[in-house]
Amino acid sequence: MKKPLFETEDLDDTNRGEFRLYPTDADDIKLIIAGKEVEVINISGNGIAFKFVGNVKKATYKIILEFGIEEKHRIECALKVLRQDAPVYSGNLMDLSATDTRLIGQFIINSQKRAIRRGTAHN
Repeated sequence: MKKPLFETEDLDDTNRGEFRLYPTDADDIKLIIAGKEVEVINISGNGIAFKFVGNVKKATYKIILEFGIEEKHRIECALKVLRQDAPVYSGNLMDLSATDTRLIGQFIINSQKRAIRRGTAHN
């Protein structure tokens, strides 16, 4: 019996090997870096990409991530910026607790379910 092939998307410089959610307005997610709210381009279980008009250095920043599942959740952690392609930047989420990681994963899955029901799932 031949084994089925399993393909994944190529990893970029951030080496995020997890599924990326490209949130819509319906997902109601906020990313705040240094007191400024920025647009989330995509999020995975261990990384995030965002749009910012200006220069973001490859450094580690304290961030706040807010999103709702059944209730609002606020995660305070760090973001290590690894990729700069202005105005889009991306990096790894750092200092996440096990609960934070679980909540982000649950948010991604719930967003996917809503997109499927709306018929707007991103492939």
